[in-house]
Amino acid sequence: MKWFESWFDTPYYHALYQHRNEAEASAFIDRLILHLGLESGMRVLDVACGKGRHSAHLASRGLRVTGLDLSENSIAAASALGVAGATFAVHDMRVPYPVNEMDAVFNLFTSFGYFDDPREDAKVLENMACACALGGFVVQDYLNADSVLGMLPQEAHLEREGYQFVTRKYRTETHIVKDIEVLDSGEKHVFQEQVRIFDIDTLMALHHGAGLKVLNVFGNDELGAFDAKSSPRMVVVSQKS
Repeated sequence: MKWFESWFDTPYYHALYQHRNEAEASAFIDRLILHLGLESGMRVLDVACGKGRHSAHLASRGLRVTGLDLSENSIAAASALGVAGATFAVHDMRVPYPVNEMDAVFNLFTSFGYFDDPREDAKVLENMACACALGGFVVQDYLNADSVLGMLPQEAHLEREGYQFVTRKYRTETHIVKDIEVLDSGEKHVFQEQVRIFDIDTLMALHHGAGLKVLNVFGNDELGAFDAKSSPRMVVVSQKS
């Protein structure tokens, strides 16, 4: 079993990242909706939607949302939200999506680059492009590795929701890797996550290779200018034409 098939489906994953700022995430979505000119009733796809926090906010703005994620537990939690205008399904992002003619496809919070074979990353972008209508947008929000590589390796000791975590983050030639130890009622569990190290040119090339035209690259969730060395994010906005 691959690391992403097990780790994302555990309660520990959601506990470790429960500190995410919902207000900031909602504001980011609102900026993207305004920037793209999305209007009520348009169809959008949220790839790797997790428990549906971005999907729920998109739906609250009148958009018709489909959320897809590999984690059965996450999709169950997203579906249980009962958000009007949003539907959710378990799906592997490497497999062509069960929807098309989307006005926008979102892939947010570095939900990409998980795979050992870079051809699988390319396939994910191709699937996003195929799900788009002509003139539709793909928005990919990914960490800017150059802004963090100089701070690696890192180790952290955390307590979240009664679990004790020890995380060790480091780089390999191709990926940023995080080893995760969880102490739960005296029992230790070990997991790992990894994301591929992309520079902006490589990420843009993946969009171009999928038949998309890159329109903008932003450097943060406020849609500020991108700086290759200092920006925390790479927010790539491309269009199917």
